[in-house]
Amino acid sequence: MKKLYIFTALLAVFFTACTKRDYVPVQVNPADWMRSHDEGIVTYVDYYSGNYIIETYEGYTVVETSGDYIPRETDLEYAYFSSRGVQTIYNRNGNYFKHGRIVESWLSLSDAFDVLDQLNYNAGY
Repeated sequence: MKKLYIFTALLAVFFTACTKRDYVPVQVNPADWMRSHDEGIVTYVDYYSGNYIIETYEGYTVVETSGDYIPRETDLEYAYFSSRGVQTIYNRNGNYFKHGRIVESWLSLSDAFDVLDQLNYNAGY
C-alpha cells in the first residue's frame, strides 16, 4: 500500500511537470508558413476591443485577440481560419506572429458582425 502512494505521488509530479507550449520556433520561414496556412484579409477591426473580422475564401471569420497586437484593415493574415480555437496567426504586412482565438468561421458579413457584437457584449465592451 505504501508503494502505491509513492507511485501515485511520483506520477502526479511527472504529469504536472509536463507542459504544452504553443510557440513559433525562431527558425520558422514565413514563406513556408504562408504556403501551409489559409490566407485572409482583415475586413473590419473593432479598435476598442481588438477583435476583428477576416475575409477568407470560405467566407468571413471572427477573431478574438489576446491584446498583444491588433491588425489594421486590409492586412494579410495567415492561419487555419476554418478551425476554431487559439492559434498562432502570422500578419504579413506587419511581419509578426501573434496569438488569436478563432471564434466562428464560414459566415456571411452580416452574421460576422452579429457574432462580433455578441462577443463584445459578453466581454462587457
